[in-house]
Amino acid sequence: MIFHSIAGAAALTAALLASTTPAWAFDARKPADILAVLQTNGASGELKVDDKGEPWIKGLVGKLIFEVNFLKCDTAKTACGLVVYQLGWDDDDLVNAEQINLWNRNAYLCPAYLNKDNHPYAWYALRASVNDRREDVVAQQKEWLTCVADFDDFTSAPDTYFKAR
Repeated sequence: MIFHSIAGAAALTAALLASTTPAWAFDARKPADILAVLQTNGASGELKVDDKGEPWIKGLVGKLIFEVNFLKCDTAKTACGLVVYQLGWDDDDLVNAEQINLWNRNAYLCPAYLNKDNHPYAWYALRASVNDRREDVVAQQKEWLTCVADFDDFTSAPDTYFKAR
């Protein structure tokens, strides 16, 4: 068979590539794919939808509950541009503003804040891309899960946390 145009060759190449593409390809913008990685990364979770139709994950690692929120989603709410991991405690007097500031001076990937009720919260935000590989998300989630453990240790004993490091 002889091709009479570059366009014909390009069309044939595209058709061949489409037929060899796996049925399921990882996409870091998809909440279900983020959950699938999370469940193989030492945590459990459940994909939920809020009252506005926005997807989110209720996650659990050990005894600690956290959320994964998805922002800047397409109209179908199946592919999102931002992924925000977060956790916090509604206990009073765990840490103060000075201690949170010390945490933030030492925690590069997991900043924290006190909410309006002075409860500590930490978060980890990422821009999601179709180009992110599954291995990239595995590494990101390992950073997050390390943050969860460290923030739990910090809020349990803020005065001694940095002395032990």
